[in-house]
Amino acid sequence: MSEDKDTTLTHSQLIKYIRKIEIKTSQIVNNYFSGNYHSAFKGRGVEFDEVKAYVAGDDTRSMDWKVTARYRSPFIKKFKEERELNVMLILDFSASNNFGSAKIKKNLIIELAAVFAFSAIKNNDKVGMIIFTDKPEVFIAPKKGRNHILKIIHEIIKYKPENKGTNIKSALDYLNKLIKRRSIVFLITDFCSDIPVKEINISRKRHDLITCFVHDKLEYNLPDINATIVLKDLEHDETTFINTNDKSILNAFSKEQEKYKNDKLKLIKKHSIKHIIFDTDKDYIPNIIKFFKSHN
Repeated sequence: MSEDKDTTLTHSQLIKYIRKIEIKTSQIVNNYFSGNYHSAFKGRGVEFDEVKAYVAGDDTRSMDWKVTARYRSPFIKKFKEERELNVMLILDFSASNNFGSAKIKKNLIIELAAVFAFSAIKNNDKVGMIIFTDKPEVFIAPKKGRNHILKIIHEIIKYKPENKGTNIKSALDYLNKLIKRRSIVFLITDFCSDIPVKEINISRKRHDLITCFVHDKLEYNLPDINATIVLKDLEHDETTFINTNDKSILNAFSKEQEKYKNDKLKLIKKHSIKHIIFDTDKDYIPNIIKFFKSHN
């Protein structure tokens, strides 16, 4: 089965596709992301581990003066990182993500979710998930382990959304209502919806929020094929016909879409929203590595 076709899978196809996603994303995590993820996302703090005898070069700020006085020999406290983290995947399954030229946006969202999930369990973190359209539709509570990750991947591959629209605000409100513990949140959506700055600011005060935007080149530049192209708004079932023989129409479309994209990027920059941008026709690995390193 091609990963770039949005078709209904049989049970055997579903199992094969899940296995394919697991193998591919696990290899990517092991080869590229394991150390970067751990460095980028620290634990909640440190906890006491043990007391050990002081040796030259140890940090004197960690000196345990009570033990030192008792044994009349210098001892220091050792601490270890309290590593366990919560990771939440907030996935946009609105109808606009059923579009793609090189790869359907929804399939890229699935793969990115798997990469972040396997990165998390590699570091023994818990992973949970919310699927949303114009309302939250699926919630899986954070847990550890490979079987739990496979359950999440199974759900996101087979799930058929009830609605077509997009409402990021409702998804973030739902997240903040359910998840009280500070978490790493990967919000994976596209550029086709409004960015609710107020809700993003509320969420990032409570969580470490990273917004991942996926988009496709055909959303900004129509092919020059001297024909009439039918454009359909998948979320509102509205259809537009564009005659590509008229170059002025092509240019106007490209300028309008580019302005739309740039306005979104200016808004993101203005409010310092942590983000990663992914193109359906490009390798996503360099973008994630770059973000992990800058986040660290």
